[in-house]
Amino acid sequence: MPTVLITTSRNTSNRVRSFVRDLHSVLPRSERFNRGGMNIKELVARISQSDAKAALVITMFKGNPRTIQILLPTGSIGATLFLESAILRREIIPDKGPRISGAISVCIEENTSQQARILADSLSELLDVMVSERTFPMCIGEKGRGQIELWLSSLPNGKILWTHYHALDAKEIGPRMRITKYERS
Repeated sequence: MPTVLITTSRNTSNRVRSFVRDLHSVLPRSERFNRGGMNIKELVARISQSDAKAALVITMFKGNPRTIQILLPTGSIGATLFLESAILRREIIPDKGPRISGAISVCIEENTSQQARILADSLSELLDVMVSERTFPMCIGEKGRGQIELWLSSLPNGKILWTHYHALDAKEIGPRMRITKYERS
């Protein structure tokens, strides 16, 4: 049973489809599907039918991922993440990335901005994982095989960097997103 569904806006590009596949590969208990001509009512019905907490709807601008909208089972948008850029997994690691089966936590640094902390809490609730504060990604060896840490850090210009690290060796596996704004509805 998925906790979150991942899909795109109706008309999308190959890069956005790749981004959706990448997110699906690192978010545990997520389900990806092609939206096709599905309207919002049908999308909300799909969320309710699957017992998911929400759907992440990826929109695009000029062929690149632009926003991640968190659509709730009520049909309202719970939050919107505005992306400045998104780097795909294949652009971070040239080999096929590890298969992910779970998440250890959503990690933030001690001096992280309030906006990043709010986003961490939202992701933690959505994915059923805890939030932890750390200076560096955790490397736990063989016990960490197939486990990731979602990593949020504040950038000097008020933006948030969201990426993923494999707990086996603490290497970044992507995708990496630069978030300009996080708006809760």
